[in-house]
Amino acid sequence: METTDRIGKSNHSKSDIFPHSALTLGAVLFFAIAARFYVAFRYEINWDEFYFLSFVHQFINGETISGIQTFHIHFFTWIRYVSNNEVDQIIAARLVMIAFQMGTGLCIYRLCRLQCSVSGALFAVLSYFAFSFNVRMGASFRTDSIATFLIMLSLYYVFSNQLSWRSSVAAGVFTSVALLITLKASLYIPTFLAMVLVSFYWAEDRMGYAKQILIYGCSILVSFAILYSWHSFTISGVSGGTNAGAMLDAADKTLSQRQLFPRWHYFQYSLTTDFGYWFTLALGIGFVVFSYFKQTQFSREMSLKLFGISLPLVTLLFYRNAFPYYYTFMLASVSVLSAVAWDGARGYLNHRLCRFIFFILASLFTVSIVVNGLVLPTKRSLNYQRQFIDEVHKVFPEPVAYIDCCSMVSRYSKQGFFMSTWGYEDYYTRGVPVIQSAIEKNTPVFVIANSHYLNALKGVNSNDGLLDQDTKALKSNYIHHWAELYVAGKVLKFAKGDKEQEIQISIEGEYTLEGSFDVGIDGHTWKSGQVRFLSKGSYLMSATDVGEVVIRWGNHLYRPEALMQSQALFTGF
Repeated sequence: METTDRIGKSNHSKSDIFPHSALTLGAVLFFAIAARFYVAFRYEINWDEFYFLSFVHQFINGETISGIQTFHIHFFTWIRYVSNNEVDQIIAARLVMIAFQMGTGLCIYRLCRLQCSVSGALFAVLSYFAFSFNVRMGASFRTDSIATFLIMLSLYYVFSNQLSWRSSVAAGVFTSVALLITLKASLYIPTFLAMVLVSFYWAEDRMGYAKQILIYGCSILVSFAILYSWHSFTISGVSGGTNAGAMLDAADKTLSQRQLFPRWHYFQYSLTTDFGYWFTLALGIGFVVFSYFKQTQFSREMSLKLFGISLPLVTLLFYRNAFPYYYTFMLASVSVLSAVAWDGARGYLNHRLCRFIFFILASLFTVSIVVNGLVLPTKRSLNYQRQFIDEVHKVFPEPVAYIDCCSMVSRYSKQGFFMSTWGYEDYYTRGVPVIQSAIEKNTPVFVIANSHYLNALKGVNSNDGLLDQDTKALKSNYIHHWAELYVAGKVLKFAKGDKEQEIQISIEGEYTLEGSFDVGIDGHTWKSGQVRFLSKGSYLMSATDVGEVVIRWGNHLYRPEALMQSQALFTGF
């Protein structure tokens, strides 16, 4: 076999693995991109997406937000004009994320073409686009898609080893913006260091190369400082010291894990559903290691750089937030090794065996695209979420404060904490009843019970529920209204012989009396169906009959019809 650093340009005696392979791979890749549009319009919204959308609306509304990991808000202020429904706003944002995903795919292709053939590069992009988690969540409205694209742009410049001062400055700006968008971009630091150290060792002009890397590093620091200062100035943010503390807490929380492989079950799941991808990756790594010792497919320099590209895989061993959506971010650079596997197979393996293996792999990728891009979005559609939010806006046409797990009605002011696993762990560790405090200070009018942490409202007890004070505050201030929607109110039960009972109103406003009989309130008669304004405080209630009455916040608050389905608002990843 011919020794070369650019195997795609070598004169192999064997023909390509498939006749017209580039055309075939391109067609499947086009199908993968088309499936992403179907996912964007159909697949259920994840709680994270509502959470990221809420930062945009907080910025628009002039609310106080953190300056850490919120830089994306500046790109999406236009989203308020798309629709009054948050689901439709997220769909519009997902379409933007598809553009970033396509940009990432182009970066993978260009990286592969530095050393591999056209068909190998297309196969690498396809392997990335067909990964199950990526099909479903690669274009979700999270900061990952933007940061991944920017990181891959920077990695291309560093990997190509053809730096000029312009490209060094540009790559530095791209890297700093990625860091401003999400701190997880720092997980690529070992990969960049590997590229730089290997290139410096083999550089003919080490001083010249060091100068360009210095420009790149200074560009990161300067642009980060300028952009962060501008970002902090434009938002109603918390103090810089608080932001720095939050940054350190986030790093400690996500990286200082005592448990090895904290999200093993997700990886284990992907080993089954994405067996083709992991097999290809293992094959690519094997060829790189073999090439390092034999210098057949690549030089030792290039073998080390390609091995360095796989370093993000190590983060699975310690990174706390290695949830399914993280694989989109992590595997972008790693997927380059799929091109190494494609090209290496032509030189190392029997031609018929190559065709059989890659036919199976291409088939597995196609199945993954169909299942994750067409079948699952049909079964787990966002229709109910859109309908639910439409009805919530009908019930509350004007913005009011509310409680839920993730800012599902992002245009309104959410109270409490973000009820992710991370958020809940911090909440329980601190032991501060933030829900009770929010009810007393900010008077949220309704609650969306869209998390198992809020199951107490439904009368369901769980081991990971809220603090007792918060549970009591929810149960005593809210009543069921419709589906997962609870509104401020009281259910009063009067038995024979009951004269008076005292109630505490924490959420002031107009209340409607619902029941078959009138009640007395502080010596006055409140007729059934009548509306009264109740301020915060205690009231003495008496009944003219035996039974149950309800006082519900609002002037005959609109109540949607009962649903004929039992779909949950969120079903997971």
